[in-house]
Amino acid sequence: MVKDSSYPHANASLFPEKAKNYMLILEEKSELKRNLLQLHMLPSWNPLAKAIVFYQLRPKEIGEKISVDFINELRSFKFLRTIIFIHDPLKGELLSYSWTPYTDNNCGSKCDSVYVLDRCTGDVFEQLEPQREMFPTDMKGCPLVLQVVVAEPYVLRPSKKISSTSFANIYEFDKGGDVNLVKIIGEFTNMTLLMCMSKEEENYGTIDQNGTATGAYSLLRNNTVDMMIGNIEVTKILRKWFHTSVSYTQDEMTWCVPIANKAATWDNLVIIFQLPTWIATFACLFTMALLFHVLHYREKESATKCPIRSILLTFSMLLGWGASFKPKRIVFRILIFCWLHFSLNMGITYESFLRSFLMHPRFEKQMSSESDLIQSGIQFGGREIYRSYFETNNSSSFYLYRKYNSTTFSEGIRRVALDRNFAVVSSRRQAEYQDQNLGKGKRLIYCFPESNNLYKYGVVLLARKWFPMLERFNKIIRRVTENGLIEKWNKELLMRRSNAGGMEAIFPLSIQHLLGAFVFIGIMYAISTLVFIGEIVIGYFKRSNHTWRSVFRLKK
Repeated sequence: MVKDSSYPHANASLFPEKAKNYMLILEEKSELKRNLLQLHMLPSWNPLAKAIVFYQLRPKEIGEKISVDFINELRSFKFLRTIIFIHDPLKGELLSYSWTPYTDNNCGSKCDSVYVLDRCTGDVFEQLEPQREMFPTDMKGCPLVLQVVVAEPYVLRPSKKISSTSFANIYEFDKGGDVNLVKIIGEFTNMTLLMCMSKEEENYGTIDQNGTATGAYSLLRNNTVDMMIGNIEVTKILRKWFHTSVSYTQDEMTWCVPIANKAATWDNLVIIFQLPTWIATFACLFTMALLFHVLHYREKESATKCPIRSILLTFSMLLGWGASFKPKRIVFRILIFCWLHFSLNMGITYESFLRSFLMHPRFEKQMSSESDLIQSGIQFGGREIYRSYFETNNSSSFYLYRKYNSTTFSEGIRRVALDRNFAVVSSRRQAEYQDQNLGKGKRLIYCFPESNNLYKYGVVLLARKWFPMLERFNKIIRRVTENGLIEKWNKELLMRRSNAGGMEAIFPLSIQHLLGAFVFIGIMYAISTLVFIGEIVIGYFKRSNHTWRSVFRLKK
């Protein structure tokens, strides 16, 4: 499409496709900047395309110097793939010039020299030198400046600070998924990694619709750094002002809450069976005890009429203890055999469930959905950028949006794990890593199941707008992902969690696990003591009453 920058451009919103090449034909040297300013405002703007400039020399102008000026002007608009055609009317020849942005002495800085590609004189065309690689495979140690935000396990805390004269706050990072990835990129391209970190924790910053940015985003916005790492989640506004690499792993955004408290252990001996089971068992116990008492009373005339002894003997059979009825009738013996069979099954069942209850701890009801979170009344929040997710029309999201507390991830996750008075919006992988660090093998944090996730997102590396090396980096990232290295790093960082979880299920029994038995026997001892004291008091009053009656009769 032909453009003429001397006239205002019409609305070009209907043509969003990016340009592949630019051909700039100049009559005056000043036209180059004017043309670029017009093209810069179009949706098809693409400085990663190839730009070709044609210019005819004026008297006393030097073609090589003009080419250097044009290339530097194009570079200020982020064009690096450039070819300059210079026509000299006095000599009747046309020369094409180009440059190499990355050499031993230049790492994408201003152009100070050019080389001639071709010469055309009359009908004679001559290639003097083939075009050199703009972005060579070996970058000769050129710096790749990264703004790093600590986001474990993607970026673990630095091991040490490096003194540098050209950049401030340079640190050495050893571990983390993002760190491993950029180190491999540096090795493949032979680039020197310069990892900068802000003194402020989790200083991602913010960026508005108009491009006004703070924190790490501002450094990327004004081209101070090349890339930014640290669990970067792609959003619509980030795509507008920056360029992102291909997604190399997936993560989930969800709610993480304190893990439920362990349930009380005093009722371990009771809750093994449900209430209907207990009622049916004791009903059978008293029924069989009364039936045994009637049969036993008929067989032995000396037997007491009170059924307490029969109840105790029947209960002892239920517990697997010995009991002596000495039945004579066949019906009596068959009933005792049936009761023994029932008692054997109930005893085995009770013992099996009791072992399970003692070996596996029970927990209170765990919050696992937004409705549970709202009903609990617990405070909640997270990073400010996640607040906008809840700005919808349904009632629960409006409540979450209104009550949302903005805080850093590290502060929020500590309150969840240690203070147990907060719920945080968190990356699942980050929460799991912090859980294993803060809990030291003991689970402190529970994240909602996948069915109740807020959303899934792809983790990327964030690059400044029109970063020329991004396409090569994407190829390296794809190769690393296809070879399974990303998955391997994720498993290594979270391996301790699975090991610790296996050991957590084995623990020695304490008095807390058998508290119900001790409480029960304590209550029975107390009742027995009270009954014993009652018997003494009643016996004392009976003897006193008998004595006073005898004295009264003697006096009478």
